[in-house]
Amino acid sequence: MKPVIAELIGVLENESLLVKELVQLLQDDQQRIIKHDVDALENSNRRKEALVLRFQSLEGSRLGLTQELGASLGLGNDDMRISSICPLLDPEDQELENAAEKLRALVGSLQELVAVGRGFLEQSILGIRSLLGLIQSLRTPDPQTYTSKGQFEQSLQTQTPMVRREV
Repeated sequence: MKPVIAELIGVLENESLLVKELVQLLQDDQQRIIKHDVDALENSNRRKEALVLRFQSLEGSRLGLTQELGASLGLGNDDMRISSICPLLDPEDQELENAAEKLRALVGSLQELVAVGRGFLEQSILGIRSLLGLIQSLRTPDPQTYTSKGQFEQSLQTQTPMVRREV
């Protein structure tokens, strides 16, 4: 059981390193967005994709090791979680719980950063839409209003001029 615990701790530590790197990339992306550095953003996206793939691979290993360890401790399929396993381990195996806590904290930071980034992007999109609306209104020669028939009302400048026929 000890080698499985050690391997699981190693997987959790590697996942923590990947999440930490992902957090750093997302923080740097905010500056890249502000600077309009499209090339750096594209490069960052490629790096994030590679990190996510490596994380998914580690996550598969973590799930397998957790199931193996949980089964050796007699846990049911519903309890195959590190939080269920740690209380059943010897006190000297506290390092597993510490590694899991560290990963949870980093994932929490990542979730907060993603939420902030989402808000940042939503505000940027709203600003762009407002600017596009302003530009469109400036390009329109006259204010447009609708008639009772649902058609644009012609402005005085585009209506046919009225001619007075006086003799």
